[in-house]
Amino acid sequence: MRWTVSKGSVGTLAGDLLVLPVIEGKQGPELSGVIELAGGHAALREIIAAGGFGGAASSTLPVHCSGLKCGWVLLVGLGKAKRISLEVLRKAAGAAARQARAMKARTVIAMPSFAETGFDAETVSRCFVEGAEMALAAAGPADELELREQGPRSWKLLPGADEAAVLRRGIRQGEAAARGCLAARRLVNLPPNRLTPRLLAEEARRIAAKADLKCTVLGPAQLRRHKMGGILGVGQGSENEPCLICLESRRAPRGAPTVALVGKGVTFDTGGISLKPGAKMDLMKSDMAGAAAVIGAAVIVSELALPVRLIALIPSAENMPDGRAIKPADVLEMASGLSVEVLNTDAEGRLILADALHHACGKQPDWVVDIATLTGACAVALGQHFAGVMGTSGELIEVLEQAGGETGERVWPLPLIDAHREALRSKVADIKNLGGREGGALTAAAFLSYFVPDEVPWAHLDIAGPAWTDKSNALGPRGGTGFGARLLARAVEILVG
Repeated sequence: MRWTVSKGSVGTLAGDLLVLPVIEGKQGPELSGVIELAGGHAALREIIAAGGFGGAASSTLPVHCSGLKCGWVLLVGLGKAKRISLEVLRKAAGAAARQARAMKARTVIAMPSFAETGFDAETVSRCFVEGAEMALAAAGPADELELREQGPRSWKLLPGADEAAVLRRGIRQGEAAARGCLAARRLVNLPPNRLTPRLLAEEARRIAAKADLKCTVLGPAQLRRHKMGGILGVGQGSENEPCLICLESRRAPRGAPTVALVGKGVTFDTGGISLKPGAKMDLMKSDMAGAAAVIGAAVIVSELALPVRLIALIPSAENMPDGRAIKPADVLEMASGLSVEVLNTDAEGRLILADALHHACGKQPDWVVDIATLTGACAVALGQHFAGVMGTSGELIEVLEQAGGETGERVWPLPLIDAHREALRSKVADIKNLGGREGGALTAAAFLSYFVPDEVPWAHLDIAGPAWTDKSNALGPRGGTGFGARLLARAVEILVG
């Protein structure tokens, strides 16, 4: 979709649909102005009342107005004024976009009620773009063309006095955030036979070329040279060889801080020898959602030209139960020099992340964040609406909380203490890859902490809950959510801002 800022009168602008946000129980100046221009006055008010439209959040009501050049007005509710948040704005934009598609509107004019929301025009326009773009995203490659043909092609935002420039900034930010999120969704939704580790590397190269990022890929020979026993061990049971993908900023300013993002890229997870139950195993194609989030975040950071040296590392493997696969009781030698006793081959994500984290820390980052669909325990604890966040830096965790609140990709802090690390001590190796029955998300994070030096600020995001949705929602269809791409990019923006 093409987004522009158009100056002019509501009554004279050409288009198929005028979108007008409305606060519940409050007739703002925009609605009053449209009623006056429509020439219907009482009649139009009666139509709105008869439609049962009161401005509830994400509710919509299309009304035909012969007094306007565009003909149709779409009222979209924002809910009560005190409850309007950035996520409410995104969902309202998404509801408007879906209704516009249903009405086959090709050119849409929007008056996002900047002053009425309590947020500045730049923020509102950014959220409006994000919400509309995310809501109209395809569920998979097969329906991309159909949705593109049916949906709106052009959106025009109407500015108030001296707002045109800030609206354009908001549009640019919103488009970048949406592109990163949708890139992540697309990767998660691809069938696993079309996204092996090698094919994920190819996708990363293609995306990097468009986003002006440098991409390098370490294959099995280079992984052996770096002694990355975790990545090699998890991948050795598959015919599809493992790799480590690295995306880096090309034009970071001299002296810019370095942020390393590490995303779990298990392109399919059977559990290996510790085989998962067959029910819903098809969803294990989404076990690379952390990798997708990191790639999406890199796209956003690059498009916004943030002053940062970004390093995005994606360890990728396919976890299969072949005769060559690692077994419970095997001991792996990791790149850091630590030895790991494998008690459960289905606790594989932490093994590949461990080597990638060690590699990332060798690049002397100022901050490190890893993101992974790591444990079912975290999904049980926090459900689908929050990611768990743990780590060694309270400041970094606070930044991620702030970024999560602003993007709607919310995180919730969980504890990480020495007792969790002690629970991983092994009698036959330095550590084991599984703790006790309780606190699985916490001991998984504790395992990762062994591979990050104490002096490096580090945080871990467990996105097992919010990475996938079985139902469509206000901001997208069933499938991969792209969770984490916007969260990570906003966190980077806060860190280097």
